Amino acid sequence: MGSTINLQQDRDPDKRPEYRRIDTASPPTAGGRECSGIPTGYASLDALLPQRGWPRGASTELLPKGAGIGEFSLLLPTLARLTRCGGQVLLVNPPWAPFAPALARSGIALDKLWLVHPRGPQNTRWAIEQSLCSGSCAALVSWQGHHTFTNKHLQRLQLAAQRGNCLHFHFRPHTESLSPSPASLRLQLHSNGAQLVLERLQQPGGASGRRLSLARAAYPAHCAQPLH
Repeated sequence: MGSTINLQQDRDPDKRPEYRRIDTASPPTAGGRECSGIPTGYASLDALLPQRGWPRGASTELLPKGAGIGEFSLLLPTLARLTRCGGQVLLVNPPWAPFAPALARSGIALDKLWLVHPRGPQNTRWAIEQSLCSGSCAALVSWQGHHTFTNKHLQRLQLAAQRGNCLHFHFRPHTESLSPSPASLRLQLHSNGAQLVLERLQQPGGASGRRLSLARAAYPAHCAQPLH
Protein backbone atom coordinates (compact mmCIF):
# COMPACT_ATOMS: atom_id res chain seq x y z
CA MET A 1 0.00 0.00 0.00
CA GLY A 2 1.31 3.44 -0.86
CA SER A 3 1.57 5.16 2.50
CA THR A 4 -0.29 6.80 5.36
CA ILE A 5 -0.48 10.58 5.21
CA ASN A 6 -1.34 12.89 8.12
CA LEU A 7 -2.54 16.25 6.85
CA GLN A 8 -2.68 19.55 8.70
CA GLN A 9 -4.49 22.65 7.46
CA ASP A 10 -1.34 24.72 7.06
CA ARG A 11 -2.18 26.47 3.80
CA ASP A 12 -4.87 28.72 2.41
CA PRO A 13 -7.86 26.38 1.80
CA ASP A 14 -8.99 28.57 -1.10
CA LYS A 15 -5.67 28.19 -2.90
CA ARG A 16 -5.72 25.33 -5.35
CA PRO A 17 -2.52 23.23 -5.25
CA GLU A 18 -0.81 22.34 -8.51
CA TYR A 19 -0.76 18.64 -9.32
CA ARG A 20 -0.43 16.51 -12.43
CA ARG A 21 -3.80 15.60 -13.94
CA ILE A 22 -4.57 11.89 -14.27
CA ASP A 23 -7.11 10.87 -16.88
CA THR A 24 -9.73 8.32 -15.82
CA ALA A 25 -10.08 6.78 -19.29
CA SER A 26 -12.53 7.44 -22.06
CA PRO A 27 -16.26 6.84 -21.59
CA PRO A 28 -17.36 3.34 -22.58
CA THR A 29 -20.04 2.56 -25.10
CA ALA A 30 -23.04 0.28 -24.79
CA GLY A 31 -25.05 -0.80 -27.78
CA GLY A 32 -23.35 1.82 -29.93
CA ARG A 33 -24.48 4.58 -27.57
CA GLU A 34 -21.92 6.64 -25.67
CA CYS A 35 -22.16 6.40 -21.87
CA SER A 36 -20.94 9.14 -19.59
CA GLY A 37 -20.46 7.06 -16.43
CA ILE A 38 -17.49 5.10 -15.11
CA PRO A 39 -18.20 1.33 -15.23
CA THR A 40 -19.06 -0.11 -11.82
CA GLY A 41 -17.87 -3.60 -12.68
CA TYR A 42 -21.42 -4.94 -12.33
CA ALA A 43 -23.47 -5.07 -15.53
CA SER A 44 -26.77 -5.10 -13.61
CA LEU A 45 -25.77 -1.99 -11.64
CA ASP A 46 -24.59 -0.17 -14.76
CA ALA A 47 -27.99 -0.91 -16.34
CA LEU A 48 -29.75 0.57 -13.29
CA LEU A 49 -27.91 3.88 -13.48
CA PRO A 50 -28.94 6.46 -16.11
CA GLN A 51 -25.29 7.24 -16.96
CA ARG A 52 -24.56 3.49 -17.23
CA GLY A 53 -22.00 3.75 -14.45
CA TRP A 54 -20.76 5.93 -11.60
CA PRO A 55 -21.22 9.65 -12.37
CA ARG A 56 -17.78 11.03 -13.24
CA GLY A 57 -16.55 14.28 -11.78
CA ALA A 58 -19.19 14.08 -9.05
CA SER A 59 -19.96 12.83 -5.56
CA THR A 60 -21.72 9.52 -4.96
CA GLU A 61 -23.08 8.96 -1.46
CA LEU A 62 -23.22 5.43 -0.07
CA LEU A 63 -25.36 4.98 3.04
CA PRO A 64 -24.88 1.47 4.49
CA LYS A 65 -27.17 0.10 7.17
CA GLY A 66 -24.38 -1.29 9.31
CA ALA A 67 -20.64 -1.63 8.79
CA GLY A 68 -18.88 -4.58 7.20
CA ILE A 69 -21.77 -5.65 4.96
CA GLY A 70 -19.67 -5.50 1.80
CA GLU A 71 -20.13 -1.78 1.20
CA PHE A 72 -16.47 -1.09 0.37
CA SER A 73 -16.20 -4.25 -1.74
CA LEU A 74 -18.82 -2.70 -4.02
CA LEU A 75 -16.16 -0.23 -5.18
CA LEU A 76 -13.30 -2.69 -5.71
CA PRO A 77 -13.84 -3.38 -9.44
CA THR A 78 -13.78 0.35 -10.23
CA LEU A 79 -10.81 1.11 -7.99
CA ALA A 80 -8.90 -1.84 -9.45
CA ARG A 81 -9.54 -0.63 -12.99
CA LEU A 82 -8.43 2.91 -12.19
CA THR A 83 -5.23 1.93 -10.38
CA ARG A 84 -4.26 -0.53 -13.11
CA CYS A 85 -4.55 2.38 -15.55
CA GLY A 86 -2.14 4.41 -13.41
CA GLY A 87 -4.69 6.47 -11.47
CA GLN A 88 -4.09 7.40 -7.85
CA VAL A 89 -6.82 6.45 -5.34
CA LEU A 90 -7.14 8.09 -1.90
CA LEU A 91 -8.92 6.57 1.10
CA VAL A 92 -9.73 9.30 3.61
CA ASN A 93 -10.55 8.23 7.18
CA PRO A 94 -11.38 4.55 6.56
CA PRO A 95 -12.83 3.17 9.82
CA TRP A 96 -10.88 -0.11 9.56
CA ALA A 97 -7.33 -0.97 8.51
CA PRO A 98 -7.56 -2.11 4.86
CA PHE A 99 -6.17 -5.62 4.34
CA ALA A 100 -3.53 -5.25 1.62
CA PRO A 101 -3.49 -8.90 0.42
CA ALA A 102 -7.25 -8.88 -0.13
CA LEU A 103 -7.05 -5.60 -2.02
CA ALA A 104 -4.25 -6.97 -4.20
CA ARG A 105 -6.31 -10.09 -4.95
CA SER A 106 -9.11 -7.75 -6.04
CA GLY A 107 -6.80 -6.32 -8.68
CA ILE A 108 -5.87 -3.05 -6.97
CA ALA A 109 -2.35 -1.77 -7.63
CA LEU A 110 -1.26 -1.08 -4.05
CA ASP A 111 1.41 1.42 -5.07
CA LYS A 112 -1.41 3.65 -6.36
CA LEU A 113 -3.46 3.47 -3.16
CA TRP A 114 -3.00 6.04 -0.38
CA LEU A 115 -4.44 6.28 3.13
CA VAL A 116 -5.13 9.79 4.43
CA HIS A 117 -5.89 10.41 8.10
CA PRO A 118 -6.46 14.15 8.76
CA ARG A 119 -6.73 15.39 12.32
CA GLY A 120 -10.14 16.67 13.30
CA PRO A 121 -13.31 17.45 11.33
CA GLN A 122 -12.12 20.76 9.84
CA ASN A 123 -8.91 19.24 8.50
CA THR A 124 -10.87 16.23 7.22
CA ARG A 125 -13.24 18.36 5.17
CA TRP A 126 -10.35 20.50 3.92
CA ALA A 127 -8.26 17.47 2.91
CA ILE A 128 -11.14 15.90 0.98
CA GLU A 129 -12.01 19.11 -0.85
CA GLN A 130 -8.42 19.98 -1.76
CA SER A 131 -7.68 16.44 -2.94
CA LEU A 132 -10.81 16.32 -5.07
CA CYS A 133 -10.12 19.58 -6.89
CA SER A 134 -6.35 19.02 -7.24
CA GLY A 135 -6.63 16.85 -10.36
CA SER A 136 -4.04 14.49 -8.84
CA CYS A 137 -6.28 11.50 -8.14
CA ALA A 138 -8.64 9.40 -10.23
CA ALA A 139 -10.89 8.51 -7.29
CA LEU A 140 -11.30 9.45 -3.64
CA VAL A 141 -13.22 7.43 -1.07
CA SER A 142 -14.12 9.21 2.17
CA TRP A 143 -15.92 8.16 5.34
CA GLN A 144 -17.95 10.74 7.23
CA GLY A 145 -17.81 8.75 10.47
CA HIS A 146 -18.73 10.84 13.49
CA HIS A 147 -17.82 14.13 11.78
CA THR A 148 -20.47 16.65 10.77
CA PHE A 149 -20.96 17.49 7.09
CA THR A 150 -23.55 20.19 6.47
CA ASN A 151 -25.31 20.64 3.14
CA LYS A 152 -22.89 23.50 2.42
CA HIS A 153 -19.90 21.21 3.07
CA LEU A 154 -21.34 18.55 0.76
CA GLN A 155 -21.97 21.13 -1.95
CA ARG A 156 -18.31 22.18 -1.79
CA LEU A 157 -17.24 18.56 -2.20
CA GLN A 158 -19.54 18.08 -5.18
CA LEU A 159 -18.10 21.19 -6.85
CA ALA A 160 -14.54 20.12 -6.02
CA ALA A 161 -15.10 16.70 -7.60
CA GLN A 162 -16.43 18.39 -10.72
CA ARG A 163 -13.50 20.82 -10.82
CA GLY A 164 -10.91 18.05 -10.48
CA ASN A 165 -12.83 15.54 -12.64
CA CYS A 166 -12.49 13.12 -9.74
CA LEU A 167 -14.68 10.13 -8.92
CA HIS A 168 -15.82 10.71 -5.33
CA PHE A 169 -17.45 8.11 -3.06
CA HIS A 170 -18.60 9.36 0.33
CA PHE A 171 -19.78 6.90 2.99
CA ARG A 172 -22.34 8.43 5.34
CA PRO A 173 -24.36 6.95 8.21
CA HIS A 174 -27.64 5.29 7.26
CA THR A 175 -29.43 7.87 9.43
CA GLU A 176 -28.57 10.55 6.84
CA SER A 177 -30.83 8.89 4.25
CA LEU A 178 -33.68 11.34 4.83
CA SER A 179 -31.41 14.40 4.87
CA PRO A 180 -31.15 16.48 1.66
CA SER A 181 -27.90 16.24 -0.26
CA PRO A 182 -26.39 17.81 -3.41
CA ALA A 183 -24.67 14.52 -4.37
CA SER A 184 -25.21 13.35 -7.94
CA LEU A 185 -26.05 9.82 -6.80
CA ARG A 186 -27.18 8.38 -3.47
CA LEU A 187 -27.40 4.65 -2.79
CA GLN A 188 -28.75 3.08 0.38
CA LEU A 189 -27.12 -0.26 1.20
CA HIS A 190 -28.15 -3.12 3.43
CA SER A 191 -27.44 -6.82 3.80
CA ASN A 192 -29.88 -9.56 2.87
CA GLY A 193 -28.10 -12.78 3.73
CA ALA A 194 -25.50 -13.45 1.05
CA GLN A 195 -26.57 -10.42 -0.95
CA LEU A 196 -25.92 -6.69 -0.77
CA VAL A 197 -29.11 -4.77 -1.55
CA LEU A 198 -28.79 -1.36 -3.20
CA GLU A 199 -31.64 1.12 -3.29
CA ARG A 200 -31.31 4.25 -5.39
CA LEU A 201 -32.37 7.29 -3.38
CA GLN A 202 -31.38 10.05 -5.77
CA GLN A 203 -29.98 10.64 -9.22
CA PRO A 204 -30.88 13.23 -11.87
CA GLY A 205 -32.58 11.55 -14.79
CA GLY A 206 -33.46 8.39 -12.84
CA ALA A 207 -36.35 7.37 -10.64
CA SER A 208 -35.64 6.78 -6.96
CA GLY A 209 -36.69 3.65 -5.11
CA ARG A 210 -35.34 1.09 -7.58
CA ARG A 211 -33.55 -1.84 -5.94
CA LEU A 212 -30.83 -4.24 -6.96
CA SER A 213 -29.29 -7.24 -5.19
CA LEU A 214 -25.64 -8.20 -5.69
CA ALA A 215 -23.61 -11.08 -4.29
CA ARG A 216 -21.71 -9.94 -1.21
CA ALA A 217 -17.92 -9.98 -1.40
CA ALA A 218 -15.51 -10.51 1.48
CA TYR A 219 -14.71 -7.34 3.42
CA PRO A 220 -11.04 -6.49 2.67
CA ALA A 221 -10.17 -5.13 6.11
CA HIS A 222 -8.73 -6.11 9.47
CA CYS A 223 -12.09 -5.88 11.24
CA ALA A 224 -10.40 -6.36 14.60
CA GLN A 225 -8.44 -3.17 14.14
CA PRO A 226 -10.76 -0.15 14.23
CA LEU A 227 -8.95 3.09 13.41
CA HIS A 228 -11.46 5.51 14.97
